[in-house]
Amino acid sequence: MSPTEIPNIYFIFPYRGVGGVSLLFLRLAEFFAENGMARSYLVDYPDGFMASHRRDGLARLLPYTDDAAVDIPAGAVAIFQSMTPWSIYPSLRLAKETRVLFWNCHPFNLVPTLPGVRQVMQSHLWFGRLMLDTLLIGYKLKIFRLINLLIKQRSLVFMDSTNHQTTEGYLGLKIAAPVYLPIPASPPEVPVESAVVNGRDFRVSGIRVGWVGRVVDFKYHVLKRALIELNLLQPSCGVSISVTIVGTGEFADRLKLDAKRLENISIDFVEHISPGELDRYLLEHFDLLLAMGTCALDGAKLGIPTILLDCSYKKVPTSYLFQWLHERKGYTLGDLIGSVHLNGGTDSMAARVQELLLTHSSLSAAARSYVDTNHDLAKIANRLLNIVGESRCLWQEIEGARILGRGFVYSVFDRTRKKLVAK
Repeated sequence: MSPTEIPNIYFIFPYRGVGGVSLLFLRLAEFFAENGMARSYLVDYPDGFMASHRRDGLARLLPYTDDAAVDIPAGAVAIFQSMTPWSIYPSLRLAKETRVLFWNCHPFNLVPTLPGVRQVMQSHLWFGRLMLDTLLIGYKLKIFRLINLLIKQRSLVFMDSTNHQTTEGYLGLKIAAPVYLPIPASPPEVPVESAVVNGRDFRVSGIRVGWVGRVVDFKYHVLKRALIELNLLQPSCGVSISVTIVGTGEFADRLKLDAKRLENISIDFVEHISPGELDRYLLEHFDLLLAMGTCALDGAKLGIPTILLDCSYKKVPTSYLFQWLHERKGYTLGDLIGSVHLNGGTDSMAARVQELLLTHSSLSAAARSYVDTNHDLAKIANRLLNIVGESRCLWQEIEGARILGRGFVYSVFDRTRKKLVAK
């Protein structure tokens, strides 16, 4: 592709639910189209999230179906959330000369796991590595071939250090010079000048704490710990604390039962706020945000002090460190909790709340500055366009690497799991 040629970019993520990747791809596709940077296409189900929320006249829709071929032409660039190659959407028919770019947006995108034991593998490094070195060794070698090919052809990027380090840790490989492409924040839907609230009297109004995001397995435990800590500290902090949980998920009912046991704070649950209304809702309802993933950026870009929570599939100890998003490193939007996240002390929830009471304005400015510096949409879009121009991996190279088959072990485990669930 010449420097002046406008690329055809296909953002591929057929998905009907609300998710960070859908928002990410939709945001970038429309930014490219709106600014004449690329001809953008969204590959999604006709009733998928991207298809349903796209704006007219910008990114074009290429409908995806499970029972008919969907063609990606030669000369185009196909952008995927990184995935194991045998998981690539089966209806896709990519031309041999289609260029491919993988963007690692979840720490386990490139880590093979078995149906039915995914959670155990992801929550215990030793067990995950044991499985990958024994039963899944063939799949691990396939991933090695894929990663080496993508790196050689400059076609693999990581959203943050967590994605990079998790990939290395589980697969036992070294990626010497990882390319980071952080997740961009959406532009504020409200005037930036109104985002920072100065001089708020918390002793009159109390502290309004919010969580926005799905309530699922790897988010539930740390969110429960945060609520417990807020409940414990409230009697001594001198102000009332109210919490609003915005989001649903398979662990939401479990969290509602936990909330009933917390007597010092009030907790309300809201199932959904539309993306177009979210910014205004955050500003009107929250003084402090608890979040992970792109939801953390949604609050911080508005100047709402944001504590970045980390992932865990098991109970989170009382020594967990509650850290401001703007003080984290490596563009992370949430790590898998390990020993480095446990020490308490000056990073307790009580310390964070005390900072909020004393230095709300400076925390607000720091949150906004962090997002502007590291997650600005225009900066990320231009960086992605440069990466697209440098990427060289062709679909025919992936086909020729002998890595696309699901294999015997995966198929057997998947069939067995489905039979057990059916019973």
